[in-house]
Amino acid sequence: MGKKTDLWAVLGPVSKSDTPPEQIELIHSSLIDDDPNNFYQLSGLEELAANIELVGLQQPIRVRPSGEGRYTIVSGHRRRAAMALLEGDQWRKLPCIVERDDASPELRELRLILANAATRVLTPAEISRQAERVELLLYQLKEQGMEFPGRMRDQVAAACQVSASKLARLKVIREKLAGEWTGYFESGMLPEQTAYALARMPEALQRRLHKAAGIKNLTANAAERILSLSQDGTTWTPTCTCPDGSPCRRGDAFLRHDVDHSYPTCKGETCCLECREAKSSCYACDRMCSKAQALRKDARDNEKAREEKRKAREQKKYQEAIQASAVRLLKAAEAAGLEDEEQIVIKDYRPAISVRELWSYATGDFLGRYFYGNDLDTTRFDHLDQLAKKLQCSADYLLGLTDELHTGEDRWRCWPERPETSGFYWVVTGPLSNGGGLYWWEAAAERWEHWRAAGLALNVDAKLWMACPELPDSMAWTREEL
Repeated sequence: MGKKTDLWAVLGPVSKSDTPPEQIELIHSSLIDDDPNNFYQLSGLEELAANIELVGLQQPIRVRPSGEGRYTIVSGHRRRAAMALLEGDQWRKLPCIVERDDASPELRELRLILANAATRVLTPAEISRQAERVELLLYQLKEQGMEFPGRMRDQVAAACQVSASKLARLKVIREKLAGEWTGYFESGMLPEQTAYALARMPEALQRRLHKAAGIKNLTANAAERILSLSQDGTTWTPTCTCPDGSPCRRGDAFLRHDVDHSYPTCKGETCCLECREAKSSCYACDRMCSKAQALRKDARDNEKAREEKRKAREQKKYQEAIQASAVRLLKAAEAAGLEDEEQIVIKDYRPAISVRELWSYATGDFLGRYFYGNDLDTTRFDHLDQLAKKLQCSADYLLGLTDELHTGEDRWRCWPERPETSGFYWVVTGPLSNGGGLYWWEAAAERWEHWRAAGLALNVDAKLWMACPELPDSMAWTREEL
């Protein structure tokens, strides 16, 4: 049995143990060849070349003689490729450390791998290839008489500077990942977690996922979800039939749905015609079949038509009310001699309406406007008293209580106009829709008093007032003195 050997002790010049200072030689780049066993990507060469041009080569290239005055790179393929991009003869002679021991080809290749593992940030695909190659080399070295302590898996993990569990995941990916996904993993487009979930699926399901979802739509969480469903027995083989009795053949569409949606999953067990996501008025499933899409479109068209009819009926109702109000206001505006451009204020926060617009409304031309109610409802005007003065008509007329523009002495009057004589008056103290109340006006004191208690002054916020008609003797009463 061969002598037991620590892995790092067999590495020679790249060992982590203390070694004598190594000699650096200048070798022309034309005499240096790449190692054909180097499988690492040469990326970021432009940035590295710019750094070398600025501060020089900080780490020599490690080479070994290959015969006839030529050398093969052990470590430094990326540095050599970056220096080849620089202009000038000074960059053609490379500082090198020459390994002149009699190590076997397997040991030399192992040194190459471990040197790159210590100086590079490797992709999961590179670590996977590295681990596979290291394991093979270690077994070959073992056949040559070297024996390594501990388990081989631990030696490979130590050489690749990764955990044993990560190596186990990468081995599953290397051995089980379908060919459709391998290229994406090799190029770094497919994350390790996603690749590991895929590799644990049946190969046929991996191919279906590649066809149905593709690299752009498959996330790690989605891949884990599909894996879990698959392990629970889901095959995404539809169990439903179409209305004509033919079997549903949209299995991959259901699979794609479950890639995109974590809840609810479809699994091909629910027909699109019965699925609530296909019938939803918003955020409907975009994977539904054409039959469900046609039904949903018909339902939406019917709903739209019903809504349009409802709006048309509503607008007709509003327009009729607006036209009637416009005719009424226009009669007063004409009697008051207002010009077409005169503005009538409806609400403080809304634009005023001109007499010209009243003419349009009165003739049934609503100027293409959409209404949410009767905009000319005088009971909703902010300043009915000012409107009555502007149109020179009574408030009764504006409120629709009479068709006469003026109602004589009993007509409504607007505050701050005050009654001239003492007596009973009906007073509107708030919004017109709230009605009013009976008060006594004491002309001598110019104040409102309680209608039964003489001398009891009240703070009345009068808006409109009207003298009460004289009551017959059978209904008369006397005010009590306080």
